[in-house]
Amino acid sequence: MQTAHGQSLWDFSVALYDHEPVKRSALALQDAGLDVNIAFWIVWSTGQGRDPLPALEDAIRLAGDWHALAVGPLRGVRERLKAPPAPVPLEAAHALRQSVLGAELAAEHIAQTMLQTLDTPVLPGAAHWPDAAAAALDGYRARCSPGAPVTRFKEAVFSALEKG
Repeated sequence: MQTAHGQSLWDFSVALYDHEPVKRSALALQDAGLDVNIAFWIVWSTGQGRDPLPALEDAIRLAGDWHALAVGPLRGVRERLKAPPAPVPLEAAHALRQSVLGAELAAEHIAQTMLQTLDTPVLPGAAHWPDAAAAALDGYRARCSPGAPVTRFKEAVFSALEKG
């Protein structure tokens, strides 16, 4: 099993997101109101032997503030550019949409850089990964979006990590 040891949160997340089941389940979490950056941070932190739950409120506040300032507005513009209003040339709108996607990903990277700096305590000696990651993801879901499909995300992520 490959864990997050030695990888930045961003590199860890990008590698996982390349797996189609992880991508689909992450987008489902996002659609259900959870911040995917926090979900990846939880899995990454526990893979580092850290307990993210004591810092969860700080993570939610930090990611939420950044989302409101940068990620959300960029995502909104990108979504609106899928079908631009007349007389905007479709080709030009799609080129701009790609540029906005790059800016959105840069904003996501900044969010993860900030999350990675949060102080998290060492997991108790009896805690085992991925059980600790699963429990922390369940805690995040319970706190923010009880109906979010976290089980699919956990299954996809843990399967991708086992495959390496």
